[in-house]
Amino acid sequence: MKYRIAAVLTWLLLVSGALQAAPLLIATDELPPYTSRNQADSFLTDLLTAVGEQMGEPLTMTFMPWKRAESSVEDQSVWAAVPYVPTEERKKKFLFSDPLYSKQTKFFYYSASCKPIDIQFEVLKDLRIFRIGAVRGYYYEKMFNDAKLYVEYVNGEVQNFHKLREGRIDLTPAVEVVGWYLIRKEFGKELAKCFFTLQMPLQTGANYLMMSRNWPDAEQILARFNEALRALKANGTYQRIAEQHGIIMPYIALEDWQTSP
Repeated sequence: MKYRIAAVLTWLLLVSGALQAAPLLIATDELPPYTSRNQADSFLTDLLTAVGEQMGEPLTMTFMPWKRAESSVEDQSVWAAVPYVPTEERKKKFLFSDPLYSKQTKFFYYSASCKPIDIQFEVLKDLRIFRIGAVRGYYYEKMFNDAKLYVEYVNGEVQNFHKLREGRIDLTPAVEVVGWYLIRKEFGKELAKCFFTLQMPLQTGANYLMMSRNWPDAEQILARFNEALRALKANGTYQRIAEQHGIIMPYIALEDWQTSP
């Protein structure tokens, strides 16, 4: 009997340890060099692994389309999703971490002559004459709908840049770092000289980790996440990981950013 009780206690301890070690799932999709199934092109994979180690809580990335990532956070089939912009609609349902990185989104275009074209706009409705390629599930969907722009949606950034090159669309918005990374990777350095951006940005701000308000102990877990992220910024780990992925940013200033414009 004594041995049976000991065996049961041992099994319970093993089960308890396994449950404690279960990773928190973070949904994302291809957005190199920030996120990618290829870890060499995935800054956030390395950063969030380090954050998890700092927290003492394993964090694991899982890849899916952007729209499904957001709905998976909402129905709590995953803990969180990255990288996301905190729109007013999202703030009603989700909590957001401290900023993960700063970024600027601009409209890209392709010029067959490899010379820049004078395209200017002050408000989005000024772009109604252009065919715009966009990605389903991105924060700008409502902005574009409200401005009554002509938009063709696809599932990823790469497809839009090929449509630009083929003349099937006129403009596509992308984070500058991501846009130039994909252009050079898909078309090479020489053809990259024929791509340009509009001077005025679509959005300047930061991207964040997004989690459900209804997740058990949501605010406490997020506070631990933020504390770990700040520690990595303070001890130089954040900067080292960013530089490994060719990303240069004023990372310390991110602590002062609370919302995205």
